Amino acid sequence: MPLADKTVLDYGCGSGILAMAASALGAANVFGVDIDPQAVDTARQNTAANGLAARYAVSDDALEQRFDVVVANILAGPLTVLAPAICQHVKSGGQLALAGILAPQIERIQEAYAPWIAMSVTAEREGWVRMTGTRT
Repeated sequence: MPLADKTVLDYGCGSGILAMAASALGAANVFGVDIDPQAVDTARQNTAANGLAARYAVSDDALEQRFDVVVANILAGPLTVLAPAICQHVKSGGQLALAGILAPQIERIQEAYAPWIAMSVTAEREGWVRMTGTRT
């Protein structure tokens, strides 16, 4: 998915790798959130060390913005629980990409996100899948 001039949220940013990739691919505004303060600090350091631009915060309690693209690479359990929180940040017409999902967990993720976004498998490698969808 082209990211030039898009707003991107890396939900569960960890080391910041997805946020950094979005920045490197020309996203206009990149934001990352994580529940772990150490992960947020690490993401900030990694982004600065690579000369890229992204903002980070602990949690998303105060984050009310909606984004053109939301990405999350989190295991299926948390992805299922977080479905309402993640989807609230995807703009109408915006895209969601999820990873960290094993092939047997596809239906579980589709059911969790169905009230907001129809998710489908767009890549598979060694039993892991990426799922994407567009919010209507």
